[in-house]
Amino acid sequence: MYRGFESHPLRMEENNNQIEWVAPEFEQHQKSKSWFITIGIISGILFLLAIFTKNILFALLIGLSYFTISSYAIKKPKDIKISINSKRIKIEKTLYALENIRSFWIFYDPPEIKELSLRSKKMIMPYIKIQIGEQNPVEIRKILIKYIPEKEHKESLIDNISRQIGF
Repeated sequence: MYRGFESHPLRMEENNNQIEWVAPEFEQHQKSKSWFITIGIISGILFLLAIFTKNILFALLIGLSYFTISSYAIKKPKDIKISINSKRIKIEKTLYALENIRSFWIFYDPPEIKELSLRSKKMIMPYIKIQIGEQNPVEIRKILIKYIPEKEHKESLIDNISRQIGF
């Protein structure tokens, strides 16, 4: 399942109890003109349907959704710094105490899927997804397995659909 890995040029430090790396904040998929045209046609049809049924609120929701999806689709991911040690996981400036994490799972099927999934004990934000980038997933696992149970997480329907449509 795991292949050979090269060291990421921006990786900062790695030892038995700590690992740091830099990865994009999300996986970006190239979108063609036809992708945007398709989204526009679907939005247009739904917008016209909303107008035809005199549902102004739905029409506004469709317009806002189209704008949001289009804006997010052209957004470039920024590189973020991730670090894991015996007490916490740090993503940029946000800290997650390991005691608040129920379990972890690494989704790894390169080149498309390279993601660390953390299941939080919090109800509001049950899953935290972190891009692995070029970091060796075996090294991440070696550290996390010492402090958090490794339990298989299922990919959500939204994750699967967004990957299929290239979002």
